[in-house]
Amino acid sequence: MNMIAESSPSNSLARHPASNRERSAIVEDTGINLLAALWRYRWAVLLPTLILAAVGFGFYVTMQETYRSTTRLMVESDRPALMNSQSGELIGGVPDIEILQAELFSDDLAKMAFANTNLQPFHRLYGETPGEQLEQFISDAQDQLILEPEVTDLLSAQSLVTLLHFDSSDKEHCVAAVNAYSEALQNYYNEKHKSSRNEVIRYIDVMIKQLSPKITDLERRLTEFKLDAPLDWDDEGKAINPHRMQQQYLMKRRNELLESLSENNAILTSMTDIAEQTKDPRVALNVFAQVLGVRVFAPTQASQVNQALDGDEELASIDLEKKLVPLLIERDKNAREYGINHPSVKIYDSQIATMKSELSRLVRSEAARITQLREESSAAFDDPIQQASETVIALLTSTRSDVKSITQQIADLEDQLATEKREAVKLARYEQEHEQMVRELDQNRTLMQELKETIARASLTEEESVTRVIELTKPTPAYIVGPVLLQTVGAGTLLGLLLGSGLALLLEKNANTFRDQEEITAMLGVPVLSHIPFFRGKSRKTKKGELDPYQDLSNDMIVVHQPSSMVSEAIRSFRTAVFFDAGNESRGRVIQITSPLPGDGKSTIASNLACSIAQSGKRVLAIDCDLRRPQLTDNFNSADKLGLTNVLNGECDPADAAHPTPLPKLYVMPCGPIPNNPAEALSLPVMNELLDLLREQYDYIILDTPPLLVVTDPSIAASMADTVVLTLRVRRRSKPNAKEAVNILSAVGANILGVVINNSDETGQSDGYRGYGYYRHGKYASRYYSRGSGPVANGRTSVAVSDGPSLRRSTVVSGKAVSSKPIGKAAPASLEVAGSSGDSADN
Repeated sequence: MNMIAESSPSNSLARHPASNRERSAIVEDTGINLLAALWRYRWAVLLPTLILAAVGFGFYVTMQETYRSTTRLMVESDRPALMNSQSGELIGGVPDIEILQAELFSDDLAKMAFANTNLQPFHRLYGETPGEQLEQFISDAQDQLILEPEVTDLLSAQSLVTLLHFDSSDKEHCVAAVNAYSEALQNYYNEKHKSSRNEVIRYIDVMIKQLSPKITDLERRLTEFKLDAPLDWDDEGKAINPHRMQQQYLMKRRNELLESLSENNAILTSMTDIAEQTKDPRVALNVFAQVLGVRVFAPTQASQVNQALDGDEELASIDLEKKLVPLLIERDKNAREYGINHPSVKIYDSQIATMKSELSRLVRSEAARITQLREESSAAFDDPIQQASETVIALLTSTRSDVKSITQQIADLEDQLATEKREAVKLARYEQEHEQMVRELDQNRTLMQELKETIARASLTEEESVTRVIELTKPTPAYIVGPVLLQTVGAGTLLGLLLGSGLALLLEKNANTFRDQEEITAMLGVPVLSHIPFFRGKSRKTKKGELDPYQDLSNDMIVVHQPSSMVSEAIRSFRTAVFFDAGNESRGRVIQITSPLPGDGKSTIASNLACSIAQSGKRVLAIDCDLRRPQLTDNFNSADKLGLTNVLNGECDPADAAHPTPLPKLYVMPCGPIPNNPAEALSLPVMNELLDLLREQYDYIILDTPPLLVVTDPSIAASMADTVVLTLRVRRRSKPNAKEAVNILSAVGANILGVVINNSDETGQSDGYRGYGYYRHGKYASRYYSRGSGPVANGRTSVAVSDGPSLRRSTVVSGKAVSSKPIGKAAPASLEVAGSSGDSADN
């Protein structure tokens, strides 16, 4: 005893590392099942609905009756349908319904209706003075008058049929007002369109008189501009910039010369390579003929031909004409398109004359020079190879001359292009000015044409009103249109439903309770071990004259008093989860039972779990660690016995405080005297050493501790226990309470085995929690146990649970057990256990 009190403290967290079953961050599910919430709080939905429906009915009863009179009017137009120039649709002459409504509710029409003789007897309804009456009538008519068209497609209509309603609480007033407004609307349109034709014609005449001088002035300005502007004009009067035309021609000519230069450069490069690579000039001469695509004569024949052609001016003139053919074609083309007096044609004529003169002079000079050269070198032509060599040199020289000539022509064209471009830019201002004047003149001419067409249409219309209003039917007698019972009561009912639904959702959101097992697992990060149905404790049934060995135990220990119930089976399901967690550990397992708040039934769950484990043959010690309200002590009727506080104070040995119970394998260590410092008592080092000592003597040690959110004692005990079971009763605010409890246990490194839901079936009825378990299949369980009337039926065999490996069988006859020989080494001290299934509960 003294050894325990003086032992050094040990670090309890060493058995529970910080990574104990590390859980991810708790995910809080904020979604709300709308239909389930509405059904759960159906009273909150139905109550406002019924109240507001009654209020709506009350309004219906108290509301004044409203009467209506109706007349049918036709609005027709003489204006012909017009074609919309943009959409291509026909537009009728009837005014839009919006225009009709605006005119109907205008002050002018209201004054005309108010002055009607039909309404004069009812002026007293709108006030005392005439001014006050008129003002009030105009204001009331906005709400009492209704214009309802019978058709909606008015785009191409020539007539419109509409209904005119007037609502009032006076029957005669309705009929009189409809008559007054019908006549006022007819007179209004007659007066409005009586002189509209003459006004339109006068307005168009004024516009034409203003527009005609403007068009004349624009035409004059355009004519003067054409005379003074340095532009050319085509047959349609369009402006032509001559420099831009010449620029386009020169650009085309330059492109042609560039192509020719490219071809001649390629030919010259090929001929030069051939002349350098070929030793025999005659071979080179033949290749030149293929490259140039011309016929090459033998040296003697060539000499004869050249002698015949030397100085032949007629052939030279023909060659000159060939070179001028493309230029002549372009000149004729421009002459046909723009005329012989066009500046571009004159430029072509000037270029052709110049080229003819220059080419004629060059031909004459070339012929004379060739003749001179041939006479000087005639003696040297006797050698064919030499003649071929000279011919090759002459061809290369001629090709180079062509390349040089084309290059020079391109350079000249570039200069001409730059000059023409500058001149074209100078004339661009005149082109823009001309285009602007033409556009303005066309716009004014178009407007003049439209005005003339409009005045022509106006002249064809008749003198009378274009739009007329005709009354098709007389105003109907006044009939009731309100109030409507369905509307008032329906509006109240709908408003009540919305209000009640909002209230139900608000209650659901503020309830903060769990709705199903998956939500508990997702939020707390721990599994649900079992669901304990609600039960009321009852004493064990015994036959007359039979002693009840468990009579000193609390009725809440249902696994002892009612072992075949569904509640007991739920406790055994919880026990199975504990066994799986223990595994094959050789030392005793310390299991702490706690709860977030008082009333969750953790002491009852702890007592029943201890009994159930003991019934399975394990040595169990139940310790009441609730040093404030020791409920487990009361369950085992051990309030006057030595307990935990006596051991912690060193007043007795642990064995003296562990008291046996009617269950052979179950021992209880009660609370003992309640100390003044419960939290400090549990935090003593001797408490940790006590548990280490008890591990060697018992298979399971059950610690019943106070609620987590009330005191700190459970947090201290959780650091010493191997695993913690959280008992939870699903009720309002259970969600944040359970979350906080799990956070407290996680903070001290506790190994949370799971959650046991207590009173689950009662919870399902009150708060909407949906659990599951054997209790949900009660009708099948009752059939399963229907053949036995108690824990052991007459003539049935019970299984005895013992420490040793041997088994014994006892036969029960007429309620008395008759022992048989043991099957094994020794006869054990046995406890008869009914092999049944059921549920357990916590109260």
